[in-house]
Amino acid sequence: MPVTDPHSLDEQLHRLLTLETAADHIHGWHPSLFPGMLQTADYARASITAAAPALPPHDVEKRATGRTVRIDTLGRAAGRTARFVVGEDALTHSVGGPATLAAQLDHLMTLLALRPTLEVRVLPRGEAHPGLYGPFTVYRARPGHSVFVEHLGGATVINTPEKALSFIHASDNVGERAASPVDSLRMIEAARRRLTHA
Repeated sequence: MPVTDPHSLDEQLHRLLTLETAADHIHGWHPSLFPGMLQTADYARASITAAAPALPPHDVEKRATGRTVRIDTLGRAAGRTARFVVGEDALTHSVGGPATLAAQLDHLMTLLALRPTLEVRVLPRGEAHPGLYGPFTVYRARPGHSVFVEHLGGATVINTPEKALSFIHASDNVGERAASPVDSLRMIEAARRRLTHA
């Protein structure tokens, strides 16, 4: 959400939390960064600053703090689950430097160990797929779906069933292509080891 109006930042965070709290299932696709809900504070600060270098430090801090507490929405209702597919590039993009990325990978492995309702899968580099258009998150809240799309101008929420359907199909497609949860965890652990040895 790289905009500089603080009222817009508050409004967009509120809209996002409303979507996450209402959803019984979350499907996210993130090709090059880890999802905001799964980010450490340091990784969040670094990714926010990289995307919006003109954002004032206090707004960066507000947004980073907001990201670190969003994971709690998964535990507020029975049956709420989340599946995120991340591109393999997310495991190697040194956001904030090697130490920050290593801590982010550690954090991710801890979340996966402690939260059975969370699944993270890695899509290996390779063939073309619908997710090449960019990141998005699909929220299923009966009776319909909403889609949250971040871009340089801010963020967009899509509620129209016809438009949401394209993102649902894209989410299913990248999910089918991604490595299994077990193999994905091995990839995450291997990336963490490489950082340690480096």
